[in-house]
Amino acid sequence: MIYAVGDIHGMLNMLEPACDRLTEILRPNDAVVFLGDYIDRGPDSEGVLKRLVRFRKQHQATVFLRGNHEDLLLRSLQGDRRREEMWLFSGGMTTLASFGLGGNGDWKKKFPKWALEFLATTQVAVKTEQYHFVHAGVVPFGVETEVDADLDPRLWIREPFIRYGNSPGRIVVFGHTPQADHRPLVHTNKVGLDTGACQGGTLSIGGFDDAAPRRRMPEFVLIQVDQKGVVSPTETIRNVLTHVPEGVSTGYQIPTLT
Repeated sequence: MIYAVGDIHGMLNMLEPACDRLTEILRPNDAVVFLGDYIDRGPDSEGVLKRLVRFRKQHQATVFLRGNHEDLLLRSLQGDRRREEMWLFSGGMTTLASFGLGGNGDWKKKFPKWALEFLATTQVAVKTEQYHFVHAGVVPFGVETEVDADLDPRLWIREPFIRYGNSPGRIVVFGHTPQADHRPLVHTNKVGLDTGACQGGTLSIGGFDDAAPRRRMPEFVLIQVDQKGVVSPTETIRNVLTHVPEGVSTGYQIPTLT
């Protein structure tokens, strides 16, 4: 089983019970993929990064993907002034405050080495037999990404990817685009696990069986953590599509995910 964890955004109070639950259910051959956006907006980005470092020491089969917020921070540390302004405006000030740093130029000299090393080792994507894990999505062939040329669209793309209908190949498991109803997005070729942890929503964990036969619609187990840190019972998501954009044909009658 491969467990994918959606966007955390500084919400340590939700990450802690999520990590505890994963530790309870992980079997020797299981793996965990964190989908990025660990920092910004929520109150404790420093605490989140420390918890993730500790989790990796406890569970070696863990992959940390890079989100667009980590990308902006790394670009800021490399001297990209334009992206630094964008990052500070997009939640970076909250992250710096969690480290006890201000938003003036001195923060780059004081940013902790351990945190930089962790962020620098994040990956853009990881593929398995049936799944493609990435922060924001993939670029459909011949589609305009609507992403600035200097940015990696796999960390930034939204609607051009989400509106892309049925396609062969791996199911894309992603975060980045929060769902207003705090439930996963499920299309025939993609599963979105950003359920708005820092926006009053939930932190979602999806469990995917890479060895199971491929079905017409994604099938996975879902665990969610609410704003109070309460972990939901595990539920199975199957034979259902959700959040399908208007005008996108699925070829299937669409049940409702409640």
